[in-house]
Amino acid sequence: MMHRLEPEDEGGGGEGGGMMRWLITYADLITLLLAFFIVLYAMNRTEQLKFSLVSQALAKNFDSNSVIGSSPGPSIITGMSGVQSSAAEAKSLSQLQAKIQAALNAAHVGNQVSVSTNVRGVEVSLNATLLFTPGSAVLAPTAVHLLDLIGTALKTVPNDIEVVGYTDSTPIRTSLYPSNWQLSASRAANVVYVLSRVPGIVPNRLSLAGFGQYHPIATNKTAAGRQQNRRVNILVLRKNVAAVAIGKGP
Repeated sequence: MMHRLEPEDEGGGGEGGGMMRWLITYADLITLLLAFFIVLYAMNRTEQLKFSLVSQALAKNFDSNSVIGSSPGPSIITGMSGVQSSAAEAKSLSQLQAKIQAALNAAHVGNQVSVSTNVRGVEVSLNATLLFTPGSAVLAPTAVHLLDLIGTALKTVPNDIEVVGYTDSTPIRTSLYPSNWQLSASRAANVVYVLSRVPGIVPNRLSLAGFGQYHPIATNKTAAGRQQNRRVNILVLRKNVAAVAIGKGP
């Protein structure tokens, strides 16, 4: 004898199956949302530096009357406050470059010193002939006076300062300077020492490096080229560059 299914049993089974399918769909949706937000968080963490660089590039193309520069309140986009600070720093460094150039013109050494702006900051390049006798790292009295003039301008900004010494490829081997590494580093160190004694320049802003003959800007095959390669550069670092190049202790 065949038994006929009761209508309520069939209806009850269908309702139970529908509820299970709904729970599975809901669980899948929650899992997908969780994965989506994890991906967004990871993208935000890895793209912060790129966004900062893009923001700085945009700042260079907007003047103080732009929407970005004149916004009265905090930006809803993370990092946009950095755009305003970068624009202010660019203006400050531009004014610094003008002050240094004016001091050099007054000292009548413009043909032996150059002032320029690059991606790292404002760079003052001094020919070593102006500062030292050949094969020596002892600063001439006139060089000390010139560095004091430059330091008076440098103290008007808070940026870190890097001093780098360079030589030509002529070998040196003395008791004081066994190689061009030591000579270039000693020259940079003596410049740093003079700058550290300028009132208003905090010593922890200063750092130095000696590159020897390994970063020439001209050929070492001629006397004129070798003279150009013997130099000391004073670089006023942009804040984002200093944070990477120097870092800050506790």
